[in-house]
Amino acid sequence: MKIFTQFLIVLLAIPSVASAALPVFSASKPAGMQRGVDTKISFTGDRLEDFEGAIFYSPGISLKSVDKVEKGKVDATISIAPDVPLGNHFLRLRTKSGISFMRHIMVGPYPNVEEKEPNNDFETPQLVEFNQTIEGLVGSEDVDYYKVAAKKGQRISLEIEGLRLGHAAFDSFIAVFNSKRFELASSDDTILNVQDGYLSMIAPEDGDYIVQVRESSYRGSGNSFYRLHVGSFRRPDVCYPSGGKIGTTQKIKFIESDGGVIEEDVVLPSEPTNKYPLYLKENPAPSGNVLRVSPYDNAMEVEPNDTVATATNTGMSPPLAINGIIEKPGDIDFFKLKLVKGQKVDFITYAQTLGSPLDSVAVVYNAAGGGLASNDDGNVGSRKLDSKFVFTAPEDGEYPFSITDHLGRGGANFVYRIEAEASVPSVTFSSPDYSVNDSQKRQFIAVPRGNRYATLVNIIRNNASGDMTFDLPNLPPGVKVIAPVILGTQNSFPLLFEADVAAPLSGASVPITLKPNDPAQKVVGKLSQIIDIVRVGNTIYKQEKIDKLPVAVIEEVPYTLELVKPTVPIVTNGSLNLKVIAKRKEGFKAAIRVLMLWRPPGINSQGEVEIPAEQNEATFTLDSQGDVVPGTYQFTVMGEAEGGNGTIYAASPYTDITVTPAHITGTVQLTAVDQGKETDFVCTLEQKVPFEGEATAQIIGVPTGVTVGPITINKGSKDVIFKVKTDATAPVGKHATLFCQVDVPVPGGTTIHRIAGGSILRIDTPPPMAAAPVVAAAAAPVVAGAPPAVEAPKKQLTRLEQLRLDQNKAAAK
Repeated sequence: MKIFTQFLIVLLAIPSVASAALPVFSASKPAGMQRGVDTKISFTGDRLEDFEGAIFYSPGISLKSVDKVEKGKVDATISIAPDVPLGNHFLRLRTKSGISFMRHIMVGPYPNVEEKEPNNDFETPQLVEFNQTIEGLVGSEDVDYYKVAAKKGQRISLEIEGLRLGHAAFDSFIAVFNSKRFELASSDDTILNVQDGYLSMIAPEDGDYIVQVRESSYRGSGNSFYRLHVGSFRRPDVCYPSGGKIGTTQKIKFIESDGGVIEEDVVLPSEPTNKYPLYLKENPAPSGNVLRVSPYDNAMEVEPNDTVATATNTGMSPPLAINGIIEKPGDIDFFKLKLVKGQKVDFITYAQTLGSPLDSVAVVYNAAGGGLASNDDGNVGSRKLDSKFVFTAPEDGEYPFSITDHLGRGGANFVYRIEAEASVPSVTFSSPDYSVNDSQKRQFIAVPRGNRYATLVNIIRNNASGDMTFDLPNLPPGVKVIAPVILGTQNSFPLLFEADVAAPLSGASVPITLKPNDPAQKVVGKLSQIIDIVRVGNTIYKQEKIDKLPVAVIEEVPYTLELVKPTVPIVTNGSLNLKVIAKRKEGFKAAIRVLMLWRPPGINSQGEVEIPAEQNEATFTLDSQGDVVPGTYQFTVMGEAEGGNGTIYAASPYTDITVTPAHITGTVQLTAVDQGKETDFVCTLEQKVPFEGEATAQIIGVPTGVTVGPITINKGSKDVIFKVKTDATAPVGKHATLFCQVDVPVPGGTTIHRIAGGSILRIDTPPPMAAAPVVAAAAAPVVAGAPPAVEAPKKQLTRLEQLRLDQNKAAAK
């Protein structure tokens, strides 16, 4: 095994070409620190020579000093307050030119000890003591051994952090042996910590005990780092009940895998949370258990309740939270709750989500015991096998409800919590992934001095409406967010940040919410950004949900962008050219890739354009559909350019684009013509909004070998005829991509209308040459006294023929 101090670029390191301007944060040594002490730490990576600081997401963790800065390494001291929760926390590195991807840093209860080689033989283990945390690395086919001395009856507890360090899909395995190589306890995966195991046992006799650490399949790698906690801590699997009501004091039982129970009173927070971390007050484990905190009253299981007849009657109607334990194999728990006809209820089970091994199956019955609705694994998109379904009551009454394990298992730690609730109003928002299989790209706000940075925000509303406004307290000095009102009908919008030219270089993790503009609306929107911590291809091993936005002021960049405000609106079913201008600092000549971050529904454009090297302009073409809502919309674009140390970002200020109804609409009937012939193409117009002056109409999309000249129309025009000329090369067949473009004069310029889309021109093969004409017979002589000849009726003109006649008469006058 290579020495632990040798660092390699880890699985999730930032690609050097695609994100060259950003600092690369590969790893830290140590990977974690003891709570309540200051710790020397080394951050490794690349482009760290202009290191400025770190952005921490948890209060109580701070950068105390910076001791040495190099391109690939920063030596610093981090201070951890005594009240910082144990477990994983998040941080980013901040340089003068950008913000790194997010990584984990662990906070533990014990001082660190480094692995020392050789320790890969059972007979030569590394000697360690209780209440220590070992930082090591499992190389390929490597096995690490440690020896700890224990007294009979002493508790030996281990917990490993491997996958949670975020370096690789490390599937660790830990075990305890006696001196005779007999395995006493082991752990591979756990429900609570996924691929990170833990165990706790009682020493059967005085003596030395051997701890084994390896990859579960003996693979290992240069990225398989771990932290192994060795102590006498209690290691609960789950808590019961698995949740409680906000702002209350709840009596909680911490349940261990061997059936041991510790009971404590817990004061729950005043705000709902999906995973509230919970620790024993005395000698806590290195990571907490999790509790669900919601606004609902608890209904507790009362045994026996394994039949409909003995079901625990909650006496309650939704919303409520049902709590229980599948205590033995084959156990099934029944409850009753009151529903009214038409009531729609979400039944959501929380079991594996909270560390329970239960693979739940939930069923709702009618009074006769017939199943009405059920679910096994309804938590789509999660690796946790928890039930979730929606049920609508067909009539008033008490409805039995059951839960059991899919495989018929059970035990003291098979706890569950079922929240039965009506659809709860909520608003959440996040930014999309800007790259395939990469949830970290541009998930930060790095604002250049005197410039701007933008990010797209997608909004999900559930039974919540009304206009809202973003609220970001505690932004770094000199930074402001330029955020208009988010209308109740909007589900996405680009958020724009701007920094003063003299803003100090600084950064922070900033709380961000969407607050309703109407005081009667109480739902506050929350950030819910999912970050993949360990991902291999399409397989995600570990994710984290973030509710704060990393914001920093960085040095000036050598360009700014500006959208030129159009002098005319874009009309429905129309188009508009939108010019973007770059202002370059002297000497900066690189090409700039310009990204269109957002368009309102009904407007399309290119996703990006390029301002070529040494040039200053590019143009987006906006196309509107007929269903676009008229109004004024704010557009911004984001620039990417390679300059000096790599990719640099800057955004344009908002520019107003106005959408108005179209002046003209129209239709065209199918028109046919033979190759080499001419015909008329008639467009029937409908004037919607009057205009002054003359407009120019032309047919767009004609095939090769066909020419159609433009014509002039005015506000009184109703039918226009285009002269269509074809030559012998015109392609035979139906051509259905034609439309009529009408350039209508308005104050400030011309609006472009696109009407009669999908018009069809059919080009036919000319018929074969006709035979020689037959000479007509002489007219019959007029017979005296015969009645006069009857005049043939006049031919009825078609609409097209009548239009031609009227047009010719007008020309003759």
